[in-house]
Amino acid sequence: MNKDYYKILNINRGATKDEVKKSFRTLSKQHHPDKGGDENLFKQMSEAYDVLSNDNKRREYDTRGQNPFHHQGGGGSNMDDLFNQFFRNQPNQHRQQDNVGRSLNIPLSITLDDVFFGATKRLKYSRHINCLSCHGFGGTTQICPACTGRGFHERMVGNAFIRQIRKELCNTCAGAGNMITNTCNTCNGKAQNKVDAFIDFAIPTNLMPGQSFTFRNMGDESPKSQPGHLTVQVMVETHKVFKLIGKDLIYEPEINFVDVILGGKIVIPYFNTNLNIDIPPFSEVGQDFIVRGKGMPRSNEIDGNIVVQPIIKTPIKLNNRETELLNSLKEEENFKREI
Repeated sequence: MNKDYYKILNINRGATKDEVKKSFRTLSKQHHPDKGGDENLFKQMSEAYDVLSNDNKRREYDTRGQNPFHHQGGGGSNMDDLFNQFFRNQPNQHRQQDNVGRSLNIPLSITLDDVFFGATKRLKYSRHINCLSCHGFGGTTQICPACTGRGFHERMVGNAFIRQIRKELCNTCAGAGNMITNTCNTCNGKAQNKVDAFIDFAIPTNLMPGQSFTFRNMGDESPKSQPGHLTVQVMVETHKVFKLIGKDLIYEPEINFVDVILGGKIVIPYFNTNLNIDIPPFSEVGQDFIVRGKGMPRSNEIDGNIVVQPIIKTPIKLNNRETELLNSLKEEENFKREI
């Protein structure tokens, strides 16, 4: 669909260059995305200004009724590129390197017992630290003459109306701002050395599976900025007895249907000891039994519970006596099936 550039800029077809510029200046202040304006509308305004402020493009537009350069690679500015050039960083624009040290991640697999008792784990990992011999400079250095120590060059871009200063990485020093004149023998000019590091990680009793813990400045060091961080990603191994849901421990023992009717006992293997609970006679199928306060400990809230969810196990075969007893029960008052 053809765009009416004159309508977009709110001018008549006989508007002068100064009037085009004045209108675009006024409208751009109102609709600039950085001030909450509509980005698509601003792009259309920029496209209209690019055409109507250029005599050749405007003449062609007035003749053909559309931007003749909009889909051509060499005839004019693509408005998305124009917008990005003036108001955003271009994808291919060289940026000054981020000097913050690299952050590291360590996966840690622990047991439910570790969480319950609040164990402490000593973790070993590798990190890069600044060379102690050259203090992270890689050797004896001098200021880069090309960028005078800044690590970048500045270049003015834009058109007659809009200007922007773009920073480009210095190719001479690769953004470092200085150049090595005498290489350090300890790090061979790398400015850093790889070492083994250790951290004592105290497992909190209120830990949740999959939880992450960040230790500031424990990642790789940086010669020019702050060290990165160390993140410990904790996973709790599957327990042979319990399932962990929140702060509750789920226990699913197998019992027989006689225990449900007559009552019985359940022994819970509870970490370094055993717990005994009673099944009341005539319990409901699917009924849960709660042992309060025996779940995961909590320092600032009520401890979790043990939730016992019995699984009724039926025999897969019977001997003659068992078959005879069960058949006799079918005729008793409380076992007759209602029809």
